[in-house]
Amino acid sequence: MDDLDRAQELEMESRNAAIANQIKKQGKTTLSHCQDCGDAIPLRRQKMGGVNRCVECQTYFEQAQRKFK
Repeated sequence: MDDLDRAQELEMESRNAAIANQIKKQGKTTLSHCQDCGDAIPLRRQKMGGVNRCVECQTYFEQAQRKFK
């Protein structure tokens, strides 16, 4: 690994840490179960961050938001 590779690696680590800190500051927590129906949220969806509804409930939520705009 040369100096350029190491510098690139350090930059990526720094960027990832900054993103993680920003998410924490915004209070984006991820739930393991849907806040509306209580069903388990798939792990793949949880890894997105800031998830608190299953896909079905999130769809209904977004549709309801559009109706009231």
